[in-house]
Amino acid sequence: MTDIILTEPTAIVGEKKAGESAKVRKNLELLISNTNSSAFDIGELAHKIKKQGYYTGYTTFQEYAKSLPIKLRKLQYLRRIAEVMDILNIPRERYEPIGIAKLREITSLEVNGSWTNPETKQEVKLKDFILGFVDKAKSMSLDTIKQHVKTLKGLVGDDDIEIMHIGVKRLALTKVIRPALELMKAKIGSVKKDDEGISQDATDGAAFELICADWSSSSENIELIKNISGEEEDE
Repeated sequence: MTDIILTEPTAIVGEKKAGESAKVRKNLELLISNTNSSAFDIGELAHKIKKQGYYTGYTTFQEYAKSLPIKLRKLQYLRRIAEVMDILNIPRERYEPIGIAKLREITSLEVNGSWTNPETKQEVKLKDFILGFVDKAKSMSLDTIKQHVKTLKGLVGDDDIEIMHIGVKRLALTKVIRPALELMKAKIGSVKKDDEGISQDATDGAAFELICADWSSSSENIELIKNISGEEEDE
């Protein structure tokens, strides 16, 4: 006699997931709209939605996140904090006292990545640094944590990141600068994939750097730049 294996119809499974998705979305929107809600509650629920695939009706979690009444970047780093703590099995009562600002920096590190000591050539897993930061973060300043994180990302020396603030006319930004940046990013192509496997464009900063490099690459402009920067005097 052939055994009969009873399976739940796909349609019913889909309906259950859709129902759960609707419920958790409503809870998330309530948390976002409540000014007294904990940012950690929002992050944990957003992490659950992405982890369980409760973004029914959207191709990716990022598309889903854009439809919520919260800034995309804020939701991303709150969810990221919850995700990293979940991966490393760090309970909330242990990491919550550290605060959002410090945790945002700490969890920007890649959990599965590694750092190589430039002097000893020893390779250390980044998750070990993350665990160490969680243990010591309360006694460390935010600036100190930022500097350590930059070092672990290799953003030191000439590779350090500098922020440049410039003011431009709105029309110039819309009609000239933004189109030029988008054109350069299209020329560069995708530079990496996010954790959903979606290709990511180059940053505005990278595009701006290449536009400037293109403009200054002619022999005439090279000489002008040397004069402006004083390179000839240094020689």
